[in-house]
Amino acid sequence: ATPQRWLTHKRHGAVGRGPLHSADLAWFGLGAAVLLVPSLSRAARAARAASRARSPVSRAAGPVLFGSPGSRSPLVNWYLHEIGQDFEMVDAARVDRYSTQYPSPFGKIPALADGDLQVFESGAILMFLADKYGGLDTPEKRAEANKWIVWANATLDPICFKEDGNGRVLDTGLRGDPPALQILDGLLEANEFLLGSGEESFSVADVAVGSYLLYVPLFFPDISVAKWPHIQRYMLQLLERPAYQRAFGAGTAEQLQTIVGKKGDSKMFGL
Repeated sequence: ATPQRWLTHKRHGAVGRGPLHSADLAWFGLGAAVLLVPSLSRAARAARAASRARSPVSRAAGPVLFGSPGSRSPLVNWYLHEIGQDFEMVDAARVDRYSTQYPSPFGKIPALADGDLQVFESGAILMFLADKYGGLDTPEKRAEANKWIVWANATLDPICFKEDGNGRVLDTGLRGDPPALQILDGLLEANEFLLGSGEESFSVADVAVGSYLLYVPLFFPDISVAKWPHIQRYMLQLLERPAYQRAFGAGTAEQLQTIVGKKGDSKMFGL
């Protein structure tokens, strides 16, 4: 027996709630919809509990993504929706994440299985999916996109989220004016997306970088990004993408458009 396939690629979009923790990102203060899980009979619950211990990983054809709406996993959903790749979504709360069959040996989400392959860490998952399903079929194409995925995880993440020693998010570096964001704003002045302009230039790089930028106002709705006008334009443009709205929820995207679109404090510019 395998875990109940309670959420497929055709039924994404709900957003859940959770503790404010970088390892399990969750949004708050946005009136997000609560994910409804089908009710089960006592016998079905017992069967599911038994199957969890035996086979925590569903072996469907194609990618199987383990995550939850209130985690980093929706950024993977976003990319899969962008490229039109069918996949199965499994609620990580319903499986034994410390089984040897679970794709991450650390029990973290997101995690992905594709046949016998197991992948963990959101950046690594994006790289794999872009390589296998997204058309990054040469070393040059992979390098162009992957440098931004690595930058998003290694550099942008700690700018966006200031943590304590236990990994709990305390604040965001976007209250200041980090040099890396100044450079990014300049790059986006010249290009619509990270790898160029025009819809054909949108790539997995934008999913990686855009996700981290858009997570910030989910945590901190009082933040203003107006001091970086080209980053602000970029974020608003990403929020309009149907695939983003499908992964994170149209309601969340709409409310984020209001937050991200706020004008900055005129005192900031000496006016």
